[in-house]
Amino acid sequence: MKKTLLSVFLILLGGVLYAQDISVKGTVTSASDGTPIPGVTISIKDVPGKGTATDLDGHYSISVGSDQSLVFSFIGMQPQTIAVTGQTVIDVVLASSTQNIEELVVIGYGVQKKSLLTSSIAKISSSEIEKSNPLRVEQALQGKTAGVQVISNSGQPGEGFTVRIRGIGTTGDSNPLYIVDGMPVGGIDFLNPNDVESIEVLKDASATAIYGARGANGVVLMTTKQGKKGKIAVNYDFSYSIQNAWKKVSLLNAPEYAMIMNESYANDNSPIPFSDVPSLLSTVGNGTDWQDEIFYKNAPALSHQFSVSGGNDASTFLSSFAYTTQDGIVAKGKSNYERFSYRINSAHHTGIFSFGNNLVFINKKTRGIDPNAEFSSPLSKAVNMDPLTPVRNADGSWGASSYATQEVVNPVAYLSVLNSEYRENKVVGDVWAQLEPLQGLKVKSAFGIDLANGFTRTFIPVYDLGGNVKATVSQASAGNDRWFTWQNETTISYSKVIAKHSFSAIAGMTANSYRNDNVGGSKTNLLFNDFGHGYINNGTDEESYKSYGGASEHALLSYFARGNYVFNDKYIIEGVFRADGSSNFGSNNRFGFFPALSAGWVLTKESFMESIPSVSFLKLRFGWGQNGNESIGGFKYTSVIGAGSKYTFGTGEVITVGANPVGVSNPDLRWETSEQTNIGIDSRFLNDKVSLGVNLYQKDTKDLLVVAPIPAFVGNGAPTVNGGSVRNRGVELELGYKTMVRDISFDVNLSGGYNKNEVMSIDNSEGKIYGAGVAVGMYNVCMAEVGQPIAYFWGYKTNGIFQNQSQILAHTSTDGTVLQPNAKPGDLIWVDRNDDGKIDDKDRTNIGNPYPTFTAGFSFNAQFKGFDFNMFWYGAFGQDIYSGTRRYDLPMSNWESSVLDRWTGEGTSNSQPRVTIADPNQNYFRVSDFYVHDGSFLRLKNLTLGYTIPETISQRIKISKLRLYVSSTNLLTITKYKGSDPEIGAKGSLDVGIDRNIYPQAHTFIFGLNLSF
Repeated sequence: MKKTLLSVFLILLGGVLYAQDISVKGTVTSASDGTPIPGVTISIKDVPGKGTATDLDGHYSISVGSDQSLVFSFIGMQPQTIAVTGQTVIDVVLASSTQNIEELVVIGYGVQKKSLLTSSIAKISSSEIEKSNPLRVEQALQGKTAGVQVISNSGQPGEGFTVRIRGIGTTGDSNPLYIVDGMPVGGIDFLNPNDVESIEVLKDASATAIYGARGANGVVLMTTKQGKKGKIAVNYDFSYSIQNAWKKVSLLNAPEYAMIMNESYANDNSPIPFSDVPSLLSTVGNGTDWQDEIFYKNAPALSHQFSVSGGNDASTFLSSFAYTTQDGIVAKGKSNYERFSYRINSAHHTGIFSFGNNLVFINKKTRGIDPNAEFSSPLSKAVNMDPLTPVRNADGSWGASSYATQEVVNPVAYLSVLNSEYRENKVVGDVWAQLEPLQGLKVKSAFGIDLANGFTRTFIPVYDLGGNVKATVSQASAGNDRWFTWQNETTISYSKVIAKHSFSAIAGMTANSYRNDNVGGSKTNLLFNDFGHGYINNGTDEESYKSYGGASEHALLSYFARGNYVFNDKYIIEGVFRADGSSNFGSNNRFGFFPALSAGWVLTKESFMESIPSVSFLKLRFGWGQNGNESIGGFKYTSVIGAGSKYTFGTGEVITVGANPVGVSNPDLRWETSEQTNIGIDSRFLNDKVSLGVNLYQKDTKDLLVVAPIPAFVGNGAPTVNGGSVRNRGVELELGYKTMVRDISFDVNLSGGYNKNEVMSIDNSEGKIYGAGVAVGMYNVCMAEVGQPIAYFWGYKTNGIFQNQSQILAHTSTDGTVLQPNAKPGDLIWVDRNDDGKIDDKDRTNIGNPYPTFTAGFSFNAQFKGFDFNMFWYGAFGQDIYSGTRRYDLPMSNWESSVLDRWTGEGTSNSQPRVTIADPNQNYFRVSDFYVHDGSFLRLKNLTLGYTIPETISQRIKISKLRLYVSSTNLLTITKYKGSDPEIGAKGSLDVGIDRNIYPQAHTFIFGLNLSF
């Protein structure tokens, strides 16, 4: 008995001794060149939070159970799991990872291995998003994906971006389709960038055809972060920013202004306005710098991000809260943005059944000014206001100009009377359930909503700022909008691998419904004269009360299918078909059908490539497909009845208010269809250190929507018809390089895209579609016309400046007619393009293109020990800007300092004409290439330096990670453009690249931290 007990005791003791921790050490090296790898993470499997990292020489030492396993992982390397089994020395060789090729990419209604993609799809990961510290998700797209142009509409907080994928293909709505976690949304300003796991940009038709009627302008898929199995992870991110204008427009000061104005009047033989300049300047000095007066120096921005995530085999969850506030660099207190967001994502699994949700709530508040306008913008007033007027008079009242007129008034005073605010509550999300009755067979159904309520409130006090900027009675107005979209989507998918053959297919249907309701009103003569009390109920003039209300609807019913076949991971073929029925079209063309076909060939799987070891991966792709654009507005196919028309009946000719058709119907109206062909190459070289991607594409948009010509006696508006086409051709390039030099790892990425846009046909009477103008008299600056790009600048060409009278008389047409007999030396020389002996609209032509010929992004990332460095440049080249900053219809508006180089005598200038108030030659009044400037720029968008404290310290203070960083945005801009900012987005498809005194982007310094528990 004693022997038996002793034996059991010794066995147990041996087990305990065997299970005790032992010290394991070793070296981790690279398989490619044998060099040691510093910073490799060594963790103990099944013991979360316990681990170490290799030092500068690749050495490590860790205490571990003799029966446990170690996991070795490093960015860009294949992780390894090694059982200790009593070993005290374990040396590890890590091979380069094929993650870039084998990673999963989100596609329409599924995922696909990147190596097997046959379409042109670009992916941006959460790590790339975090490097740019964006306030909006669109900023993370800028310069990161070839062929995608992202331009800020202005620098105002909360302002959107112009996003164009492979050019612009329509004169209508040219925005891409945004889909967040499977739910199509109208915009993505509600998204917290920290919540985004990945962004996929579907660029060619073979990728977007599965979205049919809404995919013609490209598709942007956003997947939000999900919880992961393991211990609960807690993350907190904080940043504080200081913002300033990166530059000011160079304007005339008081002495220069007085000189130029006197000269302008003298050139017209008119009395000069400032007869005693020295006396004037003794009072005003250099005058008022109105830009300085309205800019907000060191405007702050603040961001808090907090998330908790975790889970197990049955359930995972992620919950996040974010708060962001940003003041604008213009109009302190009147231009700002504030957003709260809360997200809860979860997924649950039990047997063959899974279900989950993705849900986010957003509350935002914005106050803003008009960011790019010639009449109502404070920036326009600041640029055009004379520098002689003070901000305030000696008695404290607002300074009022004796020279500026109409809308050009004291901009500081104008800001004081601007009172408006917009608030919005929004819920976006879905619930889903999935059944997998057989291996590979999945049935999934999801129901999603996008519900928003927006409330606008405006208060106008009693004021008189001079000119026509005044209000004799106070007024309060308010409006409420409710937008609701619901979508039900059901899919069935099946995948199967048989030997070297891989099959997958998906089919589904979608029902989508949208409705907008709006109501509002206004009232005057308020009891109070401040914004805090600026509510309609405080109005006292009952007769002034006005109200309005309305609604709009839209519905879409869709069926789609996709099939994919892969042989030996070498040959891939895929087909897509979608049918969409839209309420925007009549019964004659209610449904549209959109097919696509693509194929791929992985050449590195072929035996003949084995003799070229420097090529790690090489794939050829081909894709063709069709998409539609149904975003044309409702009821264009029928004749809508409009109320408010007046007519007289009977002998008494009594005016009766009634309703009548407002346009001619067109029941045959159909989709704009985009057909695209794409050829691409994906490749990697030198053990995956170098990557190269190339795409060539042609995208033809057909059945463009135009207004048909009809006789005037019809009496109604002309119908919308299909009658135009646009072509975009381009090349995209993506080049990357990553390596490690001793203990420094770095990667470099360059992306670039060339695009040529051309209108092929416009089937209306003129073959033209007229676009936006500027201020007073400069009509139709933008134009769409056959043989030209959409929204090109349409105006007069000049050929220098007349230097003397003989040159004026020598400027004749072929028949000897003097073209500008009333011109004077110093005036612009107009080009008579059609040689008809006169200068008129028939001489207007293409004087500029607002879209870049080439866009590029360059990023450099490096890591050394705990330090990380990121630099990102973005450039756009070949685009023009039309400068509509000066109010030339108002004679005493201030000038940009370039006027100091004006013509003052023979030989003094051949580009800047003489100054004049009357302007008989219309040097300044005509739309001409005098206003067109090179808008190319190269901008250092982001520069970041971070430091992560060593793991030994973080473990000691009970945290997983602490990273501190400093960053700067828009640190440097290289451009020839003299305006406030070369990044000018689109106000519409035919209103692009016009600078009406754009709200400039901010130069920002950011201080932040990332903390994980």
